[in-house]
Amino acid sequence: MKAGPSRGAPAVVSVVGRHNSGKTTFLLALIPLLAQSGLRVGYLKHAHRGFDIDVPGKDSYRARRAGVVQTIVTGGTQTAVIDDSGERTVREVIERYALKDLDLVVVEGFKREPMPKIEVARLQISGGELICADDRELMAVVSDFPSPRPDVPHFGPHDAPGVAELIRRRVLGWS
Repeated sequence: MKAGPSRGAPAVVSVVGRHNSGKTTFLLALIPLLAQSGLRVGYLKHAHRGFDIDVPGKDSYRARRAGVVQTIVTGGTQTAVIDDSGERTVREVIERYALKDLDLVVVEGFKREPMPKIEVARLQISGGELICADDRELMAVVSDFPSPRPDVPHFGPHDAPGVAELIRRRVLGWS
């Protein structure tokens, strides 16, 4: 096991997909594997319609219990650590809230932001199409159907270990 990267701005990777595609379920399998690698992992979720903070059963509540060190939920006009000053980009949130003591921030959403992305898709929801099919930063597809992007690594919905290894190698530069 290699130690995490030197402290500074953390590496960032986003998990994207349509509503009910399985993003959070996949993340809750992925995050503990990253944390068990010795990484200090943060979680940043884009909440389109606003949110309540840390309500039992909600995504941020569940992610905190999965092993992340820090949880930030952002979307609409709110960012928790509560800040009603408006929507922010991923980089603005990381800089503003001093996430510099983390090795990796796992983002759920923000599909239009420029950062490495892993798309989670289910055939029943997507009809076999990806929302980030043309995104140059798409680094992996997690789906229950063959990926329409043969140039991008493909993983099955239960292969969180494979995706964790890809993140360690491609995002964090581990060998």
